[in-house]
Amino acid sequence: MADTTQQATGVARAVGEAIGKKAEEVADRSQQAGAEAVSGLGRTAGAIADSVAGESPAIAEYVRGAGQKIDRLADDLREKKVGDLLTSAAEFGRSQPVVLLAGAALVGFALSRLIKAGVAATPGTPEGQEDVS
Repeated sequence: MADTTQQATGVARAVGEAIGKKAEEVADRSQQAGAEAVSGLGRTAGAIADSVAGESPAIAEYVRGAGQKIDRLADDLREKKVGDLLTSAAEFGRSQPVVLLAGAALVGFALSRLIKAGVAATPGTPEGQEDVS
């Protein structure tokens, strides 16, 4: 019975290590993809700031500053481990809830602009008509 328990423990440990390594690989790939997506949001914020600079310079500077912070977040995503990132995010959310909500609003605004631009740029769709495909 003790021999069977030791074998089961050994198999469980081997499976756990294999799964742990695979999960770490998946997390690393997801982390890098997330960093690239966040970096894209930073570039989008910069583009939005440039597009509204003539009409609203103060808003443009605010959005540009947010874009720079987003770029720093992308750098952190590339450089830190997943556990460290989650801890940092939780601490930041507790200490700066308003900034976190403002960032979420900015991301939502940026995504809506991207979606709107993508719909407007759909080839073969006459202006003013919806694409029903």
